[in-house]
Amino acid sequence: MNTVPLRDDRAPVWAIWLLIAFSAAQPIAWALDVGVPRHPLVLVPLLIVWIALLVLAAMATRRIAALSARLHQQERAHDATLTEVDQLQTQNAMLEIIARSVDVPLAFQELASRLARLVPCDRIGLALLSDDGREFQTYTARVQTEERRSRPRPEIVFKVERTILGTVVRSGKPMIIDDLQAAAPDYLDANILLTSGFKSALVVPLVSRGRGVGTLNVVARRASAFSQQQVEALQPIAEILAVAWVAQQLHVTLGRHRTMEVMSDMTLAVAAEINSALQTIIGHCDLLQRSVEDANVKRDLHTIMGQAQRIADLLDKMRTAANDRLREMADTMSQEGLPRHGESKQVEPL
Repeated sequence: MNTVPLRDDRAPVWAIWLLIAFSAAQPIAWALDVGVPRHPLVLVPLLIVWIALLVLAAMATRRIAALSARLHQQERAHDATLTEVDQLQTQNAMLEIIARSVDVPLAFQELASRLARLVPCDRIGLALLSDDGREFQTYTARVQTEERRSRPRPEIVFKVERTILGTVVRSGKPMIIDDLQAAAPDYLDANILLTSGFKSALVVPLVSRGRGVGTLNVVARRASAFSQQQVEALQPIAEILAVAWVAQQLHVTLGRHRTMEVMSDMTLAVAAEINSALQTIIGHCDLLQRSVEDANVKRDLHTIMGQAQRIADLLDKMRTAANDRLREMADTMSQEGLPRHGESKQVEPL
């Protein structure tokens, strides 16, 4: 954001004091030219006027200093208001993008230019923690050149250990690296940034429900490019990205649970139909076995009944497994706050 430089209000003060000095120089020059008069009291009105001018000059100087301080304060407040407006506009744009799509990397790419205006930098990155919490998928947006890709894709995968990203996610606190060269021996990602020509970095954690899910990163090609003020500017953006990423994960989890729920329901329905047919077969075979006298026929009927009962036992195991899976999914969805299919659906064994 471009700010208006503060004006120099010392010129009126200097003009007042130059006028006083000039007014004092006149009686001094007159005295040196004509000498001290016989009646020194003639100088008294001049001294009184000169002292009055000094008092008025001091009062004017004090007044101008107060007005200058107030003006500087108003200009700083104006700059702070402009910064806040930029933040709100960026947040509003982010919410609009996320409302259209739950794709967090895509929203990040579209907002990269706005973030670069909010925090001047050379490149912006987004690191998202995997489901198992062992590695990061990183996305990069080049703020000074137009993106050639229509959709973002992961560029580098970092492990959590020995990275600035992992340190920030574990601590939940932002980190400002004024000199990447000093951090390069200890962190792998700092070493990669240094070899790419960057000198400083700012890493802000994405935290949702007290859990770190990634980081928002800005880097610059000059040292000590970031400050605490820029951390405060990025934190609301990081919070929105964190909530959006958790919502995207829950959306994917919900779809997976819905699919598994439908498959389990279908398994139970098919198992019930097959079991009904098997019980009919077993019943008829039992009646035939009692009515026939031929030993060979009885042996064949006994074999049919045994295999049918075996299938019935397998179907019973399938129904038990499907019911257990439904219960597990219901418990998981309740813990994650996901809506279940139907109102308070209770899974009862068949």
